[in-house]
Amino acid sequence: MKTRIFEVAGAALSVEISGHEALPPLLLLHGGMGSTVDFAELVSLLADDYRFIRMDSRGHGRSTFGDVPLSYQRLEQDALAVLDGLGITRADVMGFSDGGVTALRLAAHHPDRVGTLFTIGSNWQLLEPSRAFNAQVTPQWWRDRNPEGPYSEGAYAEKNPEPDFERLVTENVAMWIDTAGYPGEDVRTITAPIVMIRGTDDHLSSHDLATALQAVLPGAALHEFPGAGHGVAASRPAEVATIIRGAPRNQTAAA
Repeated sequence: MKTRIFEVAGAALSVEISGHEALPPLLLLHGGMGSTVDFAELVSLLADDYRFIRMDSRGHGRSTFGDVPLSYQRLEQDALAVLDGLGITRADVMGFSDGGVTALRLAAHHPDRVGTLFTIGSNWQLLEPSRAFNAQVTPQWWRDRNPEGPYSEGAYAEKNPEPDFERLVTENVAMWIDTAGYPGEDVRTITAPIVMIRGTDDHLSSHDLATALQAVLPGAALHEFPGAGHGVAASRPAEVATIIRGAPRNQTAAA
């Protein structure tokens, strides 16, 4: 694995690249308050299938914030800049939670750049229950619920070169509750095959929105894991990997 740093709109974005260069590229976009660690299990299970591009979103993991606020539009632009910087014209894209929102925007606004699209625990619109839940989150709320582990303040501070936990939480929350940031009706322009994955106990990813997306894009596939929550890729990685291997492929998805 090698790590590259891309300077984009004032931020230093950390990108991990691994896998054989002959394999098709898969851009991995993690969730809010997370990092490339979100995909650790999947990467090991799919090592024979893909060349991985794992980027830490600005302000997350080993990436700095820069001087612009978080938004799904900014994250979409960051992802596109990384693909451009690597000379990758087309890639499969997998996004978890916020990463899935970003991936949907990328596929909607740049359909020529996305081969197959995988979303995990992601929404394409903001419903009121999700908005209300996310609006209550504060830095202390997050500390109380994540005292240790990969989503804790300590793990973040240890990894990030310019840690600012208060800003990280505050700007994530502002992004989460901004209705305009979600792709919404723009999803109608998506041409990539879509595979949606969610746990039935996911309180952040809506079953109704997933089936509504299938109504908008009849070719979209939906796989739901009974009893699984928001982090289904981490809790059921082998089963998720099997779905990914069996997904339809856009044969032109290549660097």
